[in-house]
Amino acid sequence: MLVCMLFWASKGRAQNSVTKKQQPKYLPDIDVYDIHGKHTTLKQLSKNKVLFIDSWFIPCPPCFIEMGMLHKLYAKHLNQKDFCFITLCRTDSGAVKKFIAQDSSMANYVKSYQFFSERHDFSLPVYFIEGCDSKVNHAGNKLESFSPADKTKCPDAQLGFVGYPTVIIYNKKGELIFQKTGYDGREDANMADIESVIEPALEAK
Repeated sequence: MLVCMLFWASKGRAQNSVTKKQQPKYLPDIDVYDIHGKHTTLKQLSKNKVLFIDSWFIPCPPCFIEMGMLHKLYAKHLNQKDFCFITLCRTDSGAVKKFIAQDSSMANYVKSYQFFSERHDFSLPVYFIEGCDSKVNHAGNKLESFSPADKTKCPDAQLGFVGYPTVIIYNKKGELIFQKTGYDGREDANMADIESVIEPALEAK
């Protein structure tokens, strides 16, 4: 299983952390905002819907590898009114905007994403949590600290996992029905596992 363990990259090297997390059985009502700065909550997004959340950050090769599968999953369920697909990113929203736009200042990360995901586009919905804004080095910006303003606000702390990427699915009642950390590159098998959870959840009232 490929997984980027927490928490941030110190001078570009991922650090490991063994931290026991409390797994919420129900969806926490967390305030989030999208790539355009529009605020909402997870419960508002998931009202009467199955909620799919993928948590990731830059730079995280396993996260990037998983993005190929995620784009296919997102496209398949895009028009289903009772399904909500989002990603939660731990990285600063300004950096992510530049990354998605393939800004030259993020060229190294974009190349890494394209190599690992085998995609040249990024069209997944991305949300952020105020205070969870891990920094990354990019052109003309050399950092000594990569830590977010408030680690307790980040997805791993609030949703109860210890590594990225992590997929979490909640049913229409807000109950946790699936969680998996890491990605092993077996796209068909992972898609099948996820769909085996999503399909009955969508059928349930």
